[in-house]
Amino acid sequence: MTQNTATPQTSDGLRQALLTYGLLWCLGLYLRLTVLVVPPLIPQLKALLGFTNGEVAIATSLPLVTLAAGGLAVGWLLARLGVRGCLLLGLAVMALGSGLRSLPQGFVPFMLATVLMGMGIAIMQAAMPVLAKLWAPGHVGRASAVYTNGLLVGELLAAGATGPMVALWLGAQWQWAFTVWVLPVPLLMLALLRVGRRLPLAHSPAAGRLTLPDLSDGRMWRLVALLGAAAALYFCGNIFLPPLLEASQRLHLLAASLTALNGAQMLSSALLILFADRLMGRARPLIAITLLALLSIPAMLMMPGGHVVWAAGVFGFFTSALFIFVLALPAWLVTLEQLPRLMSGMLCFGYLLVFAITVLGGWLNDLSGTTSLAFLPTAAIGLAAIGIIPRLLACREPAAHASPHVPR
Repeated sequence: MTQNTATPQTSDGLRQALLTYGLLWCLGLYLRLTVLVVPPLIPQLKALLGFTNGEVAIATSLPLVTLAAGGLAVGWLLARLGVRGCLLLGLAVMALGSGLRSLPQGFVPFMLATVLMGMGIAIMQAAMPVLAKLWAPGHVGRASAVYTNGLLVGELLAAGATGPMVALWLGAQWQWAFTVWVLPVPLLMLALLRVGRRLPLAHSPAAGRLTLPDLSDGRMWRLVALLGAAAALYFCGNIFLPPLLEASQRLHLLAASLTALNGAQMLSSALLILFADRLMGRARPLIAITLLALLSIPAMLMMPGGHVVWAAGVFGFFTSALFIFVLALPAWLVTLEQLPRLMSGMLCFGYLLVFAITVLGGWLNDLSGTTSLAFLPTAAIGLAAIGIIPRLLACREPAAHASPHVPR
């Protein structure tokens, strides 16, 4: 009799786990896909729309500013709309903004559409850590690795397939690539609306209010520095690799290098699905990952010929591992009730920092004509982040490890 009742329970648990992680992965797919469509189209943006390297950096990193603005509103949005409502709204706005980027024929209209797209991503990004803690309270590291793996697969698709798609199919209509990638979004919204109802969600307060960051919280500022390092590495690798290859007469290696960079990111995120929970809270692995990501920058700059493809893969592997831990740390550090406020400050100030670092790198590149200088601000914030990791991990709330009560 025990066997008969255990089997359905085990089967139900497996189905719920597959549903949980499957939806997390699919949602993660669109956290960066539409942003990383830009690097493969840099030659067209520069040749046909007259973008400079600095403007390309702005076009790619501008969604970071909207991620920062979305961070300020995270508490209010979650209270008013709930987690599922935030994600549905974010998906719709992101898809609309990306589609509109197919239409403008100049820098300013393109930027306005990019801002709209970034607003949608901001709403989604704010809701994902809360969703991960709700759906997998005892496995925050694994849940974060799953949706980050989806994020990285989206980047791999955008970086590796956009160029061939334009060459083989779109041709002169290359701008429609921004629309093609968001065509499946309505199906994902339908799945979240219907299938996602089987998964637990906390009740939202009756009325929402703006949850401002706690400027006196040292954990928030340490997370800001760590997010600045992780995301700056993440974006600068994709933005400045094309001009690096162009300057060294190796532009034919662009597709292979971007694919290696983003493919290696996907590999490390897949490994962390298995090991992230074991490594959470340990300073030495996180410091080692950050240091190896930084050391792979000079490898990319100095490796001759086709070896740059391998260097880009090493860079991508350690950069994505760092980014996964940064996304998981807020939910690991604090309770569910404290999480929106901590995320608010981390996203707001962290992504403003990343935007400043990325744009500064683009300006240094334009002013000096030397691509290596574009990575200088990123290296500086990365070294600073290494120093704050032990103190950050020591600030965990005692109740953060407990599984929260989740109304079903």
